[in-house]
Amino acid sequence: MKTHPSSLPGVTLLSPPRFEDARGSFRPLFAERFHTQGGYSHPWSEMNVSHSEKDSIRGLHFQSPQAQAKLITVISGRIFDVALDLRPTSPTFGKFETFTLSSDDPDLPSQIYLPEGFAHGLATPHGPATIAYLVSAAWNPESEQVVAWNDPDLAIPWPLNSPKLSRRDQNGRPFSDFKISP
Repeated sequence: MKTHPSSLPGVTLLSPPRFEDARGSFRPLFAERFHTQGGYSHPWSEMNVSHSEKDSIRGLHFQSPQAQAKLITVISGRIFDVALDLRPTSPTFGKFETFTLSSDDPDLPSQIYLPEGFAHGLATPHGPATIAYLVSAAWNPESEQVVAWNDPDLAIPWPLNSPKLSRRDQNGRPFSDFKISP
């Protein structure tokens, strides 16, 4: 498996092996033999699938106090992905990085690993996309939090001006509201 570290400690882009023949292709979403070598193994609690229509934004989502590590895989399409560091003791606290992930482009990673303490968001400017994600802790509605996707203090360069948003994402709170315990 190819790995590509980011500027955010612990966030890694992953390109699992792809096997192709005349019938099509095969790639593992999670394979302990590949992911454990890079330290991306957890006792995963849930696997979720999310489909987003073209011109949608989801995020910036996280759980606190029941933080989740996430292994996110693009199943179909291409996404603009955002990781925001919410770990107060991290040298990159309050910093974000953006990535392009694709299910089909062999030059782009198809997965991203986010350790606990990160908010995650994505946009679909190129068309609809489907992602699967493993999480290390079960969904807990009391722990669910949303940082405003369009917070001017963060100034994330989203590739959409008038995205489709859920009510929850429309009501995200400014980054300055969040003080996360380590």
